[in-house]
Amino acid sequence: MRLRPLLERIVQAPGLHARFLNAVARMKYVGARKILKSRRSLFLRLEDLEHTGDELRHSFLLKQAALAIAGAPEEVATFADDQTLAGAAAEAYLQGVDEAAEQALLDLPDPLRTEVNYLFTTVAAEVRADAFYPVYDRVLELAGSDFRVTGIFHDGVRHLNSRRRRLESVFPGWTERIDQVLAQEELLFDRFLDEIEAACAAHVEPE
Repeated sequence: MRLRPLLERIVQAPGLHARFLNAVARMKYVGARKILKSRRSLFLRLEDLEHTGDELRHSFLLKQAALAIAGAPEEVATFADDQTLAGAAAEAYLQGVDEAAEQALLDLPDPLRTEVNYLFTTVAAEVRADAFYPVYDRVLELAGSDFRVTGIFHDGVRHLNSRRRRLESVFPGWTERIDQVLAQEELLFDRFLDEIEAACAAHVEPE
């Protein structure tokens, strides 16, 4: 598995690590923005507002960590491409998952299709987060980092479980339909890692 060695390389270089955190913060921000744009009041509940708030809070925490780790905070002041590590690829990954969900649900009528699209996209992203954050947190722990992602991981588990329960109520049989979304997500994540590796190779850490 190439994820852990890649994260170890990133965490060891403050400049890389700051830009990586900024890229993940950008992805979290984009996720929150997509939730706000796509949700219909017909389906909106308290837990959905909590989900949006959590995504924005995670973006803030990751951005805050990026600024603390960066040798020069102005280098990660915004979410611009040159201030993130493959930030455009991070955004493209999330957009790709959303599009995969959309393609899997073309036969559903609206507004059900829009709601299930949101739920499928969230489940696929949180399944990935469920695998990603424990690895990243362990790398941070071994590196002696003051920053940890345990809280973000636990929030993700809660989101995943609540979205699965919602799918059971609004779209029975969803487990068969989501398989193609999860398969596409795996390809998209591999592509994202390719971009991260390329960005790492091009990075020159300041003396």
